[in-house]
Amino acid sequence: MNSFFKSIGLYNSLTIDLNINSSELTKRLMKVTYKTNTAFISLEKDTTIPTRFEYRGMIDVNSFTIKRRGRLFDMNRSNPVLRGTISDKNGTSSVSVEFFPSGFQILNWIFILCFCFVITYANITGDKQDVMFAVVASVIAITQYFILKRGISRGKYEFERELIYIAQKP
Repeated sequence: MNSFFKSIGLYNSLTIDLNINSSELTKRLMKVTYKTNTAFISLEKDTTIPTRFEYRGMIDVNSFTIKRRGRLFDMNRSNPVLRGTISDKNGTSSVSVEFFPSGFQILNWIFILCFCFVITYANITGDKQDVMFAVVASVIAITQYFILKRGISRGKYEFERELIYIAQKP
């Protein structure tokens, strides 16, 4: 599935070396992560999570699956899922992270594409050739794609910055 996401531009990866050992990095990452299931569709809303937590998800000893939590009145709802591994090399840790959209975001985009195809098919087969509905549906589908793509690049930038800050914090 990652090859499909990579081919359409909705997958990105990052490898970063930090001057901190992996156990300390894991401990610091746990301090900013609220422990929830990795489905990211739970009964607890993001706005009810305490404000000291930036992420939600699961962190193990050498791997993690997290997602940036949404804030109240936050317009950016296209936060990607971050799946990564932490390895230790001579006292420094190497973090390898993959960024991809969540299943709900992909499902939402697929529904919009199906709506676009149904509207286009209905306009082609119908007696009345109203192109405006097909144009609006296509614009919505294309806009949703670019929103997801921008969310991936923004998530990569923010998480890299967060890792560097965690590693430098005393």
